[in-house]
Amino acid sequence: MKDLPRRQNKTRLRGARVKTKAELVQSLDAYQASLAAAGDKNAFESLYRRWHPKGMRLAQRLIGNAEEAKDVMQEASMTIAKNIHRLEKPDQFVAWAYTIVRRRAADHIRLAIKARKTSDRAAQYEIELAPSSPEEGLSLKQALLNMPDDEKLLLKLFYLDGFTGAEIAKALGVPLGTVKSRLFKARHHLKHYYQSVPRGALSEGEKNE
Repeated sequence: MKDLPRRQNKTRLRGARVKTKAELVQSLDAYQASLAAAGDKNAFESLYRRWHPKGMRLAQRLIGNAEEAKDVMQEASMTIAKNIHRLEKPDQFVAWAYTIVRRRAADHIRLAIKARKTSDRAAQYEIELAPSSPEEGLSLKQALLNMPDDEKLLLKLFYLDGFTGAEIAKALGVPLGTVKSRLFKARHHLKHYYQSVPRGALSEGEKNE
């Protein structure tokens, strides 16, 4: 009878679900965010270093220029550091930080458009891809330029930057279901483009580039 509690504890341990790496990171984020909000500078620095790479990739996708994205991230970093004490829900740090990046990027784009007096943001912020061959590279480049900006952003975050659906949802501030449906639609449009254009086919404009 004395061994019964011990056996019950072993049974509970066997039945306990082991947290995934993503869940462990989320728990660590929430813990360090709560410490940072209370004024712990070391916790904030550790939290920020872990989050910064994906924040930078989001900024680059929103801006389309690596150097200008650094300026956006610097402004976002200052805002995050200055207002971390106002964070009421530590488990929402990542979503909150992404929101700040989006706002700073939007401010940057508005100023750039005003300064350059142009509405052709896609041309100004075009991102060069590394093609497997010149023909495929130009076709993919043309496909992305002809797609709506929101679909173009989704595809680049998902395929080129390795964002998961959940991370994209947090980055863009939309429900996960919305991300999945938009990503499905974007993939369909990209697939349709490749099916409708012969492999290696180039327009006259592309040949002259």
